[in-house]
Amino acid sequence: MSTKDEKDWLRAILEGKVKPGDAEWERIWKEEDFTGVRRVLREVGMRKKDELVADREKMWRVVKQYRGEGRNRRRVSAWRWVAAAMLPLLLGGILWISSWEKKDVLVAGVVPEIEAGTPRAVLLMEQGERIDLSLLAGDTILNKGDVRIRLDSSKSVTYEQVKGTPTKIEYNTIIVPRKGEYQLILADGSKVYLNSESRLRFPTRFEGKERRVYLEGEGYFEVARDSAKPFVVEAKEVDVRVLGTSFNVNTYVSERAIRTTLVSGKVRVGDRLTGKGEVILPGQQVEWKDGVFATKEVDTSIYTAWIDGKFYFEGATLEEITAQLERWYDIDFFFTSDNVKHFAFAGVINKEYSANKIFSIIEKTTQVHFNVNGRVVTVSEINNKQE
Repeated sequence: MSTKDEKDWLRAILEGKVKPGDAEWERIWKEEDFTGVRRVLREVGMRKKDELVADREKMWRVVKQYRGEGRNRRRVSAWRWVAAAMLPLLLGGILWISSWEKKDVLVAGVVPEIEAGTPRAVLLMEQGERIDLSLLAGDTILNKGDVRIRLDSSKSVTYEQVKGTPTKIEYNTIIVPRKGEYQLILADGSKVYLNSESRLRFPTRFEGKERRVYLEGEGYFEVARDSAKPFVVEAKEVDVRVLGTSFNVNTYVSERAIRTTLVSGKVRVGDRLTGKGEVILPGQQVEWKDGVFATKEVDTSIYTAWIDGKFYFEGATLEEITAQLERWYDIDFFFTSDNVKHFAFAGVINKEYSANKIFSIIEKTTQVHFNVNGRVVTVSEINNKQE
């Protein structure tokens, strides 16, 4: 199959013209002629046929960097933008890195710094009101009957139950995008730290027999004690039930599991479908994956370092590390080989550092090279680095 034909097929996938279940889709995953196309799809994480939607969105983000829709605009024709996005993967990144490094030297001279994330989030009210918290010029107070909402212009939202006319309990949602983080204090006094690319749905005040919230992504909870009303975090297929404690819940799709790490107190993590569950104590972590629980002793500081402004990597693979960096710096990584994904790195790094500085730190102790092109970073073994 020619390079042009491969580009045509990749474009059709990106535009949704070829979908799982189609005859053309089956051909891609079965016939020898489509080896190059399959290699590209796997390189961006599309290992299973049912992962098209999520990974297509990621592919589009990468494509935009070469269409001129990002900060560093480049004019390319309707067909060339597909080639620009896909060619580095088809060729293992080597030729592409070399050619663009030369152009960057001539045009820019230096690689632009990729700055760290900042406190940012959007608050969605049940009635449709949308507040971009990162745009607040000063502190704001919203009175909703017997609930007062304090919007701190720095990095937190606080819900307070006050005397007033009782209003209908509404559910609000706080959404933290890539390159952001935020804090929330619920009406019962419980504090929640939300990591990048996360969201929490919660009631404006708690009534009834339990305090239930709904998490996507990653959150660290410091729960106010109330023995009469257990606090429940609903995280996909799992319920984390507590009375008063501190714990971290990670439900990121890239982690392929739901992990609950307990700092203090006691929690029960249960499968909502089967009713099975595990009770864990401080210093333990329970992982739920495909309906199975696994509990182990851990250093909790590794899993909670992010709320203190640190990345704590203890023998983590580059694939695991870059998944975190993608969310905090709003960048995308591509590996020139599967082997480099499994390289390990250990260290504690300040989250305020630019991504470029973190790349430099990792390069000094690991046999890899990071090539930055806009918001796309290619990772290769040091022996493949082009001078």
